[in-house]
Amino acid sequence: MKRFVNVGLGGTFDRLHAGHKLFLDIAAHYGQFVHIGLISSSYLKKVQKKYFKRIQSFQIRKKEVEKYLLTRNTSTLISSINTLRMDQKLASEGDLSALIVSQETCSGANAINRLRTFNKKSKLTIIVIPRVIRADGTLESSTRLRREEERSTDSTL
Repeated sequence: MKRFVNVGLGGTFDRLHAGHKLFLDIAAHYGQFVHIGLISSSYLKKVQKKYFKRIQSFQIRKKEVEKYLLTRNTSTLISSINTLRMDQKLASEGDLSALIVSQETCSGANAINRLRTFNKKSKLTIIVIPRVIRADGTLESSTRLRREEERSTDSTL
């Protein structure tokens, strides 16, 4: 039995790795319907995310998330997020019951709950996922994967 009808989460989901999979597994566990705000390529370019040129296209990232969630027996809606304000608007005005967030994005979830209170909507339950640590003691992250890819490309030149 799912705990919530609608849960939301957001992110870049570049190079789907163990941390992303945990994020999506928790969302699928708690929500009957998972709403995902997938950060658009144009927004990533604006904010100059680290190793931006190595980030997979929006379509590839979306396809990988959809493919993974098909194995998790949950319905999914993926929206393209072009601004942080749009992400907050979707979460503050939508029919979500819970947000799945990382420790790094917990403050954003609290800001969304303040917006919901302002809009006379009930606060969302915030579920914070743990960090995924690799066997070598480092944090699992797409930035690390992009950096390693860039270093290996540079060393072959």
